[in-house]
Amino acid sequence: MTFKKEEVNEKSSPKEYCSWGEVGLLTQIVAAKIQSSNKKYDVILGITNGGIIPSRLIALQLDMDHIQFIPVRNKKLYLDEMPQLATDKKYLVVDEIYDTGETFTKVHCAMQNFDCDYAFLMRRFNDTNGNGTAFIGKILNHYKWIVFPWEQKTLS
Repeated sequence: MTFKKEEVNEKSSPKEYCSWGEVGLLTQIVAAKIQSSNKKYDVILGITNGGIIPSRLIALQLDMDHIQFIPVRNKKLYLDEMPQLATDKKYLVVDEIYDTGETFTKVHCAMQNFDCDYAFLMRRFNDTNGNGTAFIGKILNHYKWIVFPWEQKTLS
């Protein structure tokens, strides 16, 4: 299923709030799927800003301590700020949500010469993109805007 990115946006879409408890549960689900796959990674690459916290939480579950970040701000990928990557390393790219696919497409293009898989706490719909392995915590199947706990003005 494909949809126009205008269909879901922060200002006009109904909101669904994700709690810290749900983040913890989704992290465990994603980590369990990765562990069941028997895949091992050298480095976790978190997509900024949304993937920063999930990257750390998944790293804890996988007992990994090497985390770097893919610089994305306001939907723009800053290639000149990318960490130096090696073709002999295996990467796990982490973000909080696969939504419209806009960020994923840019990151996937930048990572095409490297060995990497992807992990998302949530994915908007269960469509396949044919772009390698993706570990997903939850399929949403709706058009609500997801507000993660680290995006709320009051952290509780």
